[in-house]
Amino acid sequence: MSKFSHVLLSIYFLGHIFCRSIAWQVKMPRHIKGLLNSCLEIPCTFDYYRYPPKRPDRVVWYQYVDRGYPLVYDKWYPDDVIYAFRGKTEQISSSSKTCSLRIYPVTWSHHRQKIYPWVDPENVGKSTYRFFDTTVTVEVNDTPEEPLITVSGDTKVGQSVQLHCTVHHTCPTYPPTLTFNSPLRNGRVNHDCSSNGICKTTLTSTLDIKSDHESVTCSVRHPGGLTASTSGILNAECSFSPLTISTSSAEFLEGQPSKVTCTALYTCPKDVPVLTWNYDSMPTSTDTKEIAKAQWRTVSTLMFTASGNDNGRTLTCYATFGGGRRQEERIILRVKRSMLSLGWSFTTPGSITGMRGSCIIIPCSFTYSRSQPSDLRVIWYLYQSNEYPCVYDQKQSAIRKFEGITSLIGSVKDMNCSLKIEKLEMSHNQDRLYPWIDQHSITSYHIPGNKFLDKTTQLIVTDQAQEPQLSITDIPRVGEQGRVSCSVHHTCLTAPPILTLSGINGKDVFMDSLVSDGIWQRTIERTWMVEETDQSVKCTVSYRGGQKATSELRLNVECPYEEMKMVEPPRDPMEGVAKSVICSVSYKCKKNKPTIEWNYKDMQSVLHTSEKSHNTYNIVSNLTFIGSLDDNGKSLTCTAVFATGNTSASETL
Repeated sequence: MSKFSHVLLSIYFLGHIFCRSIAWQVKMPRHIKGLLNSCLEIPCTFDYYRYPPKRPDRVVWYQYVDRGYPLVYDKWYPDDVIYAFRGKTEQISSSSKTCSLRIYPVTWSHHRQKIYPWVDPENVGKSTYRFFDTTVTVEVNDTPEEPLITVSGDTKVGQSVQLHCTVHHTCPTYPPTLTFNSPLRNGRVNHDCSSNGICKTTLTSTLDIKSDHESVTCSVRHPGGLTASTSGILNAECSFSPLTISTSSAEFLEGQPSKVTCTALYTCPKDVPVLTWNYDSMPTSTDTKEIAKAQWRTVSTLMFTASGNDNGRTLTCYATFGGGRRQEERIILRVKRSMLSLGWSFTTPGSITGMRGSCIIIPCSFTYSRSQPSDLRVIWYLYQSNEYPCVYDQKQSAIRKFEGITSLIGSVKDMNCSLKIEKLEMSHNQDRLYPWIDQHSITSYHIPGNKFLDKTTQLIVTDQAQEPQLSITDIPRVGEQGRVSCSVHHTCLTAPPILTLSGINGKDVFMDSLVSDGIWQRTIERTWMVEETDQSVKCTVSYRGGQKATSELRLNVECPYEEMKMVEPPRDPMEGVAKSVICSVSYKCKKNKPTIEWNYKDMQSVLHTSEKSHNTYNIVSNLTFIGSLDDNGKSLTCTAVFATGNTSASETL
């Protein structure tokens, strides 16, 4: 402001030649705090509905004193600013109706200074607003505010939470820097300022909780170097997963040791549990390890030996964690009868499927826990709850539905108890059979309820033949050898189903292989010379009971061809002199006849096709070539275009 303007303001104010205008208002905080050596931004806005200023962008700040107008900020006359504020003040924004001021750096000389803005001070009149009625007092301190730490999320060990560190300040242009004591994930900073000049800076990061007592420190550093920090302990809840029991198989064999494990998963190492079993007389071992960050595992391994009486009982694992927390898990025991209580055991499939009219072999083997008696005999029974109908026995007749059609396969001395049923009938469907291999009669033992049910073999008899499976080794190519195979599963190795192939002629090889207990696979493999006329191959399976099924496979034979050859290339052609050029190509299949194209399309050519041998053809194209001097160095090309591709031959002229 010029000295003349200062005098003008003094005259107006002292002489009261203008009154306060209620058409104006200035908004800014009455008090504001600034941090030593940092910056301080005083938000200021003004508005009016009458008496607009001539220069609304002209804002000057003054120190409030009894007499005079000491300058705090004046863009036009910076050298006239008083020493305490000289070079330290600037207007933040020159946008419309804004009078905000920045002080940087803040010094002790600014403490308790009362200052105010003036809009358009060079144009003063009776309607001019009394700007000195709206002042702001600056308070300077050298003790920064401690940041505030807050947490959002589920505070459990092994989980992730959001840490928020917040600090208030009055320097949005150069906001303070916030840091945590350890590197966290996904850090982001947010700044927010209110109309009273108080700003809030928040650092948000993700913390992976690894222990139940996490030490968290947030530090703040302000412009000018002042720092502060806040520390705290994040108390997290330890987590526990439900116990799990794992077994090596769904069933236990009576009298045979089997591993059973009980696994406890938890997040805090202080909670290592004590694992116990309700079968506490059996040997156990325990192992504890950290399997991941904040993830611990304790496993108790029980060597469990089941008895026949354990079937249907409960096997329970108990966990006692630090602090008294308890868990338990249980499974129902399924003890598979091994017959060790009788001194022997046998193994048969749970079920087997056969065709009506065909034979079936139930594979069976047995073992004795002691020396095997020399006079053993094998008897097969039909399972019933309170009777023992005989299916096979050398010394007694079988029941009517199995009479004359059962026999043993293999030798009892070799511990083989396999049963062959010569001709299955639909009346055998769903029957359950089991063997008895003991010196004593089955009636001399008390066998409760369903003790044998889980060891019986169920017969499933079907009258519907399944389609055989056709497959081909490679894509068949005319003139080459092809191989196709057809297979079917069956249960009668001594009289397997009949497989026949039709549609192609060739040499057959039959093979039989064991697929699983009592299930065999019969395969027919045919090798043949592929013909152009081969369309498909059919495979038919026929069983002894009259059942048939057929599968068909499209062959989609390929017709190969050889490379195009220029059998008579142009040798030393002369300008204007006709020269014969011949290209030929051999191919399979009459239908595969190609078209012959020359790159000199305006010259005459003659085409001739001949059959060289069965399914092999040769096509010859004779071009009458008349060259010109412009053709020297160019290529002469003939191309055979087939339905499945092209082949070419070239010669440089």
